[in-house]
Amino acid sequence: MIIDLNPPPPYNFNLKLKFYLLPSRPTPSIVKDNAWLRAFNIDGKLIPVKVWSEGSVEKPKLKILTVDLARDEKRKVVKLVSLMLGVGKVRELYSFMDRDEILRKVKNRLYGFGKAGLMASTIFEGIVKAIIQQQISLKVAETITANLVEKFGEKIRFQNENFYDFPSAQTLAEAKIEELRKCGLSWRKAEYIKDFSLKVFEGKFNPENLRKLKPNQIVEKISKIKGAGRWTAELVMVASMGLNVIPADDLGVRKTISYFYFNGELQDAKTIKRFAEEKFGKFLRDILVYLLFAYRSEKG
Repeated sequence: MIIDLNPPPPYNFNLKLKFYLLPSRPTPSIVKDNAWLRAFNIDGKLIPVKVWSEGSVEKPKLKILTVDLARDEKRKVVKLVSLMLGVGKVRELYSFMDRDEILRKVKNRLYGFGKAGLMASTIFEGIVKAIIQQQISLKVAETITANLVEKFGEKIRFQNENFYDFPSAQTLAEAKIEELRKCGLSWRKAEYIKDFSLKVFEGKFNPENLRKLKPNQIVEKISKIKGAGRWTAELVMVASMGLNVIPADDLGVRKTISYFYFNGELQDAKTIKRFAEEKFGKFLRDILVYLLFAYRSEKG
């Protein structure tokens, strides 16, 4: 079946796809022939999803190709696609960005990028990805994630193409450390991921329950996970839960904001956090992603 999704304009689907560092590898999202592919496990059913654009920036129109779905399944697929691809109203955000010379230039360069998307469809996926990303470059982390997805992820064949979902907690809990290491993980990170996955699989920790908590409570809960701390918690909140927080301890975040607002002089995390929260307010998360994308485009 094909589902129509009409994002609020402006929305540039092809620009959104350029945000992916490893488009051809399953992270588990894949970008291929100007389309976005991944699978979602919805209520125990693995559902393949292919999204492409048939509209324009000012009259956006997305097509979602998938299997036949019940009404509730269709609703959940549309919601997940919208969240992950940052489909949402941006007029108020753009009006705010127009008041700042730097943000105005960034907005004009990335016009139609939409809202900040999510890097994970579940909080479990987000926490594992955050552990992988600790103290290494994002591109290396994405490569490791793709290796993990190819080896352990759920896969479904549809329309002569492979669609991947992130590995389940059970699969990672039962994996041998040596097998996880072959994906590029350090011994320590492999142990952290296996230990966390086992707790989730055994029902000792339900990541989705974090959605009911306040940010400081989320930090406290995630910090109790072996190998996780404030940085991991803040990355999960902003990139996998869509919360308006800033992982100010992240070197990439510090470099980006320092580049645009402090003449490239690297600022400490406390300064970056205070500056960003005061200057960007409720638009912090979206603006952070715009700045990161712009910085990456300029620096290569």
